[in-house]
This record gives sequence, structure tokens and C-alpha cells, in this order.
Amino acid sequence: MTRVQLISHPATPMRQVKAFDVSLSLGGDGGLAADFECRCHGGALRLPEALRLPEVRPAAAADELWRHTCCELFVGVAGDAAYREFNFSPSGQWALYGFSDYRARDSSRQNVALPAPGIRFASGAVGWTLQARLDAAALPAMAGAQIELGVAVVLEAADGNLSYWALRHAAMQPDFHRRESFVLRLSDLA
Repeated sequence: MTRVQLISHPATPMRQVKAFDVSLSLGGDGGLAADFECRCHGGALRLPEALRLPEVRPAAAADELWRHTCCELFVGVAGDAAYREFNFSPSGQWALYGFSDYRARDSSRQNVALPAPGIRFASGAVGWTLQARLDAAALPAMAGAQIELGVAVVLEAADGNLSYWALRHAAMQPDFHRRESFVLRLSDLA
């Protein structure tokens, strides 16, 4: 397991959040587990009221999750411009986008028949956690290739302002799609 700390983009600070950590690990089946942990005061972030108790929710595909609090993983093969973006909402909704190059959506890589991710969300007085599980089939399968990961989150404050957090910010404005921010390798998690 690898534990990393996300940092807010300088253009979108959020003082209500004390820390944001993510633990990543490989499953025995080759899948990827990501546990996102936000430490903040209860009520600091806008979250659906129905999410106050821990529960497993059926995952449902949805678009534009990044407009609100949303945890994100970016996965690509080193040396290949193509990558996948996974979005996980505290509501249990999720999205998968395929890109052939920087921000160039590839319709042949979208809505592919992949198992839905498992998403579990819990909140409390000192913050919240979102656990996301991706099946091995959701990850690029290229024998011997180095898989690169970007980890990010969009946080929506109670007042509606958005803050962007990632392992690394590579531009003057928040942009999780830049390959310079894919700083982890899947092999680092073994």
C-alpha cells in the first residue's frame, strides 16, 4: 500500500480542509483500490444529505461529476498519449472517460463494457472517506508496460466554491489531465 498526500492548487485554496490523503493498493486480482480521506470539519463541504451514514451504494454511471465533490484517478501507459479518467462521487455515481491524447476524448474508449467500480462512502465529525475499487479489466493491459497514475479530487465547499487537489499541479490553472501530474506508477504499489 502507498499513502500519499494531495495538495490544493495555489489558485483554489480551501482552508476548511486540514489534509487530504489517499491510500492506493493493488488487489490480488490485479485491480486497484483507492481510499480517499478528507480531514475537515463537518459541514465544511457540500455533500448530499443522504450520505451521513456509511453504506455501500450501487454504482451508477453519470457525467459531469467533477462539477461537485469528486475523487479522480487518471491511468495511462508510460510513453503512450492515451489515458483513462475515472471519477467517483460520494453519491455512488461514477464515470469513465477514454482519451487518445491530452483532453482528446476517444469515443471508442468510452462506455466500454467494464465492471462498475465499487464505491463506499462514510462521513463523520472530522471528515469523510471514499473507497473506490477498480477491477483489473478497467486498467490498461499492456504486458511489461509501466502504468502511470494521477490522483486528484475536486472539493465543493459549503458555499459552492470549488478547490482542486492533486499529487502535483503542473500548470497555472488546475488541470489534472496533464501527464506531468501522473507521478505514481502502478509498480510502486506492489
